[in-house]
Amino acid sequence: MTSPFVDPEEKGSTPEPETPPRPMVPRTQRLRTGHQPQAIPLRGADDVWHDDPGDETPRSTRQDLDPIFGYILAMALSVGLTPLPDNTRYVALWAFMAIMGGMAFLLGSGIRLKVTDPGDLVWGLALGLLTGGALLLVGSDTLRTASERLFGAGDPDNPLLMTWVFQATVFVMPFSEALFFRGALQRGHPIPVVALMASAWSGLMFFPNLGLAETPVVGAVFGTALVLLNFLYSYVSFRNGLAASLLCQVIAGSLILLVPMLVSL
Repeated sequence: MTSPFVDPEEKGSTPEPETPPRPMVPRTQRLRTGHQPQAIPLRGADDVWHDDPGDETPRSTRQDLDPIFGYILAMALSVGLTPLPDNTRYVALWAFMAIMGGMAFLLGSGIRLKVTDPGDLVWGLALGLLTGGALLLVGSDTLRTASERLFGAGDPDNPLLMTWVFQATVFVMPFSEALFFRGALQRGHPIPVVALMASAWSGLMFFPNLGLAETPVVGAVFGTALVLLNFLYSYVSFRNGLAASLLCQVIAGSLILLVPMLVSL
């Protein structure tokens, strides 16, 4: 007995084998609609874009801050704030640098402080001790004079001076400069460029307070130390990560700016 829903004359004497359903074939071109359908997945950040005729390159929905633009603004502020008292000027400039680096971190530019290998921190600590200790042994008197001129504001006997130098060398300066130079700027520029830019920034911020006309040797020693340390921080960040570079800067900066003043007490 045949099914009432099948016409024997159209079907023929031999039944045809059932064919499996045809799988869906991926689309070779995107739909020309205002939005993509759910069946077509959105392109990820790592997907390679191939231009189709008549298509525009996809635009990012979020633009990261340009660190070069922030660097130019920081250099301009460093010159424009020269009439302010020394310590007030330092706080304003480091705060601006920290804001720029923090915004780059929050906007997802890839800055990572997470430590995956504790040995990286050991390398940062060791290189900071080695380099800062060598500079301290070579020019402790010169570094003490430079530190008093930079942070003393004409009053080296101020009881709060040591507290301010400690906060600047351990917290304020390392975090702001590490986030901006080694975090945001070094992701798109090579180590020599970042190190020279950081050295130019430090020189423009510190040299007006060193009294170079009276003792040029202080400026020569301190400037050489700045260039050497900025190259070291950039290398440690490239080799061992941003957290190791931050620790290296804390140790080396404390040895060349804080320890000479403590020893002279």
